[in-house]
Amino acid sequence: MKYLGVDPGGRRFGLAFGDDAIALVIPLGVYPYQGLETTAAQVRTEALNREVDLIVLGLPTSENGEETPACRRTHARAEALTAVGSGVALQPEFLSTHAARDRARDLGRPRSAPIDDLAAQVILEDYLARSVSTATEK
Repeated sequence: MKYLGVDPGGRRFGLAFGDDAIALVIPLGVYPYQGLETTAAQVRTEALNREVDLIVLGLPTSENGEETPACRRTHARAEALTAVGSGVALQPEFLSTHAARDRARDLGRPRSAPIDDLAAQVILEDYLARSVSTATEK
C-alpha cells in the first residue's frame, strides 16, 4: 500500500510519502495552510498524483493519549478529506515535533527551517510500525 502522512499544523502542514512494499517513508515538503477546503483539495491532489491508498493524519494527543483541543481541527480535516473521497486514518502524534527537530538537526537543517515534513515522516513511520505490530499480534 501507499500512504500519505500529514502533520496538520495551524499555519502550515507537512507531507510525507510512504510505501510499505519498499519499506520507505520520505518527507515531501511543507505547505501553507489555506483553509479547510483548499488544504483538503491540495492533500487529495497529492494523494491522487502518488496513487496513495490511505492518508494518515497526525492527531495531536496529550502525553497520556487523550485528545487535546487541537484534535478538533484534525477531526475537521479528516472529515474534509473523507468528503472528497479519501481514505483517512488518524495517528496519535505526541512528541512527533520533538523527533522531527532531532532529525532536522541530524540533517543539518537550519533551526529556523520548518520541520513539518519531517514530523509527517515520523507520524507515518509510527503508523506503519503500529500497523505491522498489530498485524503480527493477530
